[in-house]
Amino acid sequence: MLKSLYSRFALYTFTVMLISSLLSFEIANIYYHFQLKEKNDAKIMATLKRAEAYKDAQHSQNLDRYLALLGDLNYQVVAYDEQGHATYYGEPFRKQNLTPADIQRVKSGKDYHGIGERPFNPVITGFFDNETRNTVGTHFATSNGNVAVFIRPDIGHAFGEFRIFLLVLLVLLVLFSIALVTWSTYALVKPVKQLKHATERLMAGDFATPIAVTRRDELGVLQQHFDTMRLELKQLDDMRQHFVQNVSHEIKTPLTHIHHLLTQLQQEHTTSQQSRYIERIYDETHRLSQLVRQLLLLSELDNDTHLQFDDTFLANDCILDILKHENYAIDQKNQVLLYDLEAVTIRGNARLIAQAFENVIRNAIKYTETFGTIEIDLTAEDDQMILKVQDDGPGMNDSVKQRIFERFYKSSSHTDSNGLGLAISKSIIERHGGRIEVESEMNHGTTFTITLPRVEASQPAQS
Repeated sequence: MLKSLYSRFALYTFTVMLISSLLSFEIANIYYHFQLKEKNDAKIMATLKRAEAYKDAQHSQNLDRYLALLGDLNYQVVAYDEQGHATYYGEPFRKQNLTPADIQRVKSGKDYHGIGERPFNPVITGFFDNETRNTVGTHFATSNGNVAVFIRPDIGHAFGEFRIFLLVLLVLLVLFSIALVTWSTYALVKPVKQLKHATERLMAGDFATPIAVTRRDELGVLQQHFDTMRLELKQLDDMRQHFVQNVSHEIKTPLTHIHHLLTQLQQEHTTSQQSRYIERIYDETHRLSQLVRQLLLLSELDNDTHLQFDDTFLANDCILDILKHENYAIDQKNQVLLYDLEAVTIRGNARLIAQAFENVIRNAIKYTETFGTIEIDLTAEDDQMILKVQDDGPGMNDSVKQRIFERFYKSSSHTDSNGLGLAISKSIIERHGGRIEVESEMNHGTTFTITLPRVEASQPAQS
């Protein structure tokens, strides 16, 4: 989940909101404890003293009437008579925890300041703690003796409707915060995702698709710089392609002449040593010619505007032609070839697809040991053609598998390869809407799997 920048940013934002809320509560709690608690205690005590003074001024001994009046004025009241019996007025307390010593002290004429003397609690604000210890108290003289009276504001009753308002406000605040954070996170992460997709296109060699500049902030500047880099890479890639194409064309002609000259020299009367030299030169020029041919094919694939992909043919016939052509190489190494080819019709560029198949099959022949086995299976599944080429060669490790389709990549065990064959096959297959995959383990052989779209067998085919 947290691998996504979007989820990370949203999580960090909500974490900041939560921490800010907790810190705000704690600061407010500290402020109440050190600044407001004593004032609140004094204010409530003054209210209780005014009630006592009013009672004395009226020369009335009916204490119950005044305490009931305080209860009606949103106060919680508890009165303890001489026998210690408690009488409650207003809303009941959630917790009764006054000690007999506190009650007796008030009866003896000392005021009780439970609100002002309440210890600090970082979890809950003392203002909302609904218990008898969180009160102020004084004594009232009556005909039946001294009565200890303790009161505190009835927060729940006084703020009942306002509390509902605050709850609705808090719920709406949370919902709107979540919606706005989600939207703002998406708006911020969207250009980053666009740059991510653009980077993936560049990694795949797509330098033509422009990068839209959608913002005017730092991310917009990054988008603009990234698009400038794309244009420069495109220019370098075009220069590389033109250079490879031009050099390949320039080399192709003299190589052809050298081949003709070597053919003529082979027909002349030469010594055995001269014949060996001529044969080695012929092999090297042939290898160089193959490299030039593959470079020209890569250049053709990179500039495929003139390529045609409308040939309809049987893939099994194409593979049989390749096997006939490679039969000599297989016999030279005494290899066992097992194949099962289902009749499958595909559409595309027949010349290029044949080249892709040939590169993969030649690769299997090349790296299969003498007396080794090569298996080729061609099947049709749903709307796809699946070709599997399996050998029992030395296999590849993970680092080689990850780079096997790169241009000019050669592992240490493949020093006689030019590193272009599989890259060409991958490019051809992908341009036909297919894919090529490799499975390999060291000392357990290699399997190449080519998947291509197929067409109905009823459509006309040409071999």
